Amino acid sequence: MGSENKNNNKLHIIRGVTITHFLLMFGYKLFSLYFPLFLVARNFTLPQVGWTYLLIYLPIALFAPVAGYASRKTHPAAIMTLGVLGYAAYGLGMIFITEPGQFFLWQVLLGISASFFFTASRVMLMSFPMANSERGFSWFYNAPLWADALAPFLGALLILAGGFPAAFMSSVIIQAVAAVYCAAVLLKIPVVVAKKGLSFRIFFSGWLNGARIVFKGDLGFSVLISFAVLLSGGFFTFFILFLKDVLAWSRNAVIFYSAASSAFFVLAYVVLIRRRQLDDPEKNVREGGLVAGIFAILFGVFAPMLNFGSIFAFDFFRGTGSFLCNSGRSALLNRRLRGSPGEAGALDTVFSPLGVALGSLLGGVLIGPLGYRWLFVLAGVLIIGSVMLADLAKKKTKKADE
Repeated sequence: MGSENKNNNKLHIIRGVTITHFLLMFGYKLFSLYFPLFLVARNFTLPQVGWTYLLIYLPIALFAPVAGYASRKTHPAAIMTLGVLGYAAYGLGMIFITEPGQFFLWQVLLGISASFFFTASRVMLMSFPMANSERGFSWFYNAPLWADALAPFLGALLILAGGFPAAFMSSVIIQAVAAVYCAAVLLKIPVVVAKKGLSFRIFFSGWLNGARIVFKGDLGFSVLISFAVLLSGGFFTFFILFLKDVLAWSRNAVIFYSAASSAFFVLAYVVLIRRRQLDDPEKNVREGGLVAGIFAILFGVFAPMLNFGSIFAFDFFRGTGSFLCNSGRSALLNRRLRGSPGEAGALDTVFSPLGVALGSLLGGVLIGPLGYRWLFVLAGVLIIGSVMLADLAKKKTKKADE
């Protein structure tokens, strides 16, 4: 009976976290794909666009230990709900805030909110060991892709009809629904919280120990590849500005492309998950990294000769590789640190935003001397280089063991 209850809780957690993640991302993706256009419309330079993304993503990494500790001391669903409410507050801020200092402060608020939500979500997923951790994290990562089926298209209609304020306000409403759902459904699931004697110092010590474990052996090689993929993802933050500035696409054409490609992605990813039910996330990390790197290089090299369909194909395969790599990394962390869900959730949350934050910052600086095309080529070279370095390090490790 106890085993049956545990299995039911696993299913309820996966379903509840996935639905909350879907609602959160649905509201966020009403405007997020077009956010660089929003910044440029506010007369931001490309380096300033990079700095803005840094202010969003860096706090996600910096506050991950705090969010992990909070998720151990109280029910992680409460921390998730707090994070969702932060997203709602961000939407309101983007409508009413005009002063630059407050605008940048609100980007930090979004980062902290994201750190709370994603760290606590991972803690929830790791609270009950999953026989196929790759599958559980695939569904978690796939939640925003389901939102991609409709949210960018709806967001485009809202922006064209009422400007960005219409998209932001719609986002606020959806985030409010997500917060109510999260609190009502996930808070009912019993989760073991840490003893009162667990201080932040003890937790942080365990987090650092977990980090040392992560960077040892084969797991460290997978983390290296995943970090390179995330760094390149920061470079591709400027992708829609490339379409607008270099290929001279109109704003409407850029919005249509983003909406159409996102709608196709969800169908392809659902098929991908069913076919990639492998119990070998390490393989997914390596092969996903190779695919992402190769298509990033090819895109940069052939960009001026590509049409709508070929741009979509290159972008799709690059995104597919990135998805496989990042979900594989999460599954590996879940396995290696299964006994420490809070520490594992915080560590997993650190990698994604830190890589994207540094990539966005570097991308904004390097676009000037390199241009968009060679920035994308550099992104692919970094990924392929990380795969080659990981393979070489593995061979040396095996020889040393022999």
